[in-house]
Amino acid sequence: MTLETLVQLARSRTPADRSRVQLTTAALGLSGMFLLGALRIARLGDGELDTTVYSNYVAESGLRSGLIAILIILSALTAGLAVQALRLGTAARERRLAALRLAGASSRQVRQLSVTDAALAGLAGGLLAGPVYLVLSFLLGALPRMAQVLPGAELLDLLVWIPVVVVMTAAGALIGNLLHRDHLVPRAERPAQQPRTGLIAGPVMVGLGLIAARWFGYVASTVLVVGLALTFLSLTSLWIRRIGRRLSRSGDPANLLTGVRLVADARPPARMATLLACCGFLIGTLGNGAAASWTTRNIAGEPIFYLTGFGLAVIGLLLVTATGLAALIVGVADQLVDQRRQLACLTALGVDARFVRRVIRRQLTAVAAPALAMGLFLGSLFGLARVVGAPADPFRLSAVVLTVGLTAAGWLLGVLGGITAGHLLRNQTRDALDPENLRAA
Repeated sequence: MTLETLVQLARSRTPADRSRVQLTTAALGLSGMFLLGALRIARLGDGELDTTVYSNYVAESGLRSGLIAILIILSALTAGLAVQALRLGTAARERRLAALRLAGASSRQVRQLSVTDAALAGLAGGLLAGPVYLVLSFLLGALPRMAQVLPGAELLDLLVWIPVVVVMTAAGALIGNLLHRDHLVPRAERPAQQPRTGLIAGPVMVGLGLIAARWFGYVASTVLVVGLALTFLSLTSLWIRRIGRRLSRSGDPANLLTGVRLVADARPPARMATLLACCGFLIGTLGNGAAASWTTRNIAGEPIFYLTGFGLAVIGLLLVTATGLAALIVGVADQLVDQRRQLACLTALGVDARFVRRVIRRQLTAVAAPALAMGLFLGSLFGLARVVGAPADPFRLSAVVLTVGLTAAGWLLGVLGGITAGHLLRNQTRDALDPENLRAA
């Protein structure tokens, strides 16, 4: 099969599939941008730099290595979002691949199509990484010196950009190859995996992190965060199905349809809810840490150094959170395509697009709002626990207020995500309700 034929067959055909590819491209573009930043800072060398020219995070050798590590971690996180975006898949794409197999395509050729599709998204993401880095470095360059953590682009960065494009293309191809099995197995035949290991390992790691926090500090905190992530991952699928069953017993038609849709496909929302909860936990912890630094170090005139680090970390996590919400929206678009015949049947009962948009808003709100609120609450509580025992700490009351405020903000963000999804998917909703979908294929 020639490359031109592969590209033509792998090209996105439906709006939902294009949204999935666009989300994957955006995630890999952010991943490549963070990788470019890490390589740019690594080229500065190991010695101390002029603090009047560079931010302290870049000028000091010890902080510079930590900044490079953070950028690499962010690159890996955003690449993980690309995995989730491609894992969502679309019903139309699965049917098209099945049709190609029935038409005589071999398993190897179908695998090549999946790999080519993901590799093209990786190529586009790698090409997007350069302009994104350029724009972001200009924006940070307009901020105070301490916040200029990404040095301006140089002519040599054009040469560095080439291997980043190659790495992103290879990463996309690798992801497509690893996820190829999901496209081969029909969705209805996929086993309902229940991550039981996390139900045991997660709480054990949380307990160990809490016990060892006094002696091992950051290592114990890391164990605690990983334990919380495993616990969330193990419980969210059960929790979402429970919410769906409870809503399906409601007398409200919108709640009834919302519950049925949640029960029918709970795994992708569960993965995204875990990601949102972990991001919320980290943001809550950083928020309380930033407030504590401002309260305790304001007199010494040093808070700008600490607040810059906290603020940039929160911005990075907010980007990951926004991409996670976008992945949830793509998942709902996938459901609209997969269930368009059932939705079209509701037209005879007087169901209109406005009603379905209300269902979509409730579906996303039921997943995103509790996950973000719980993550922010636990993260803020973790940050608050570090100062509860301090005598006469002026931060206690403000930390409690901040915890309540962040929790409410997380719930509000989830609600806004549901409202945004209802608006963005209005065209897909109208297409799903079209009586033409009732025609036999």
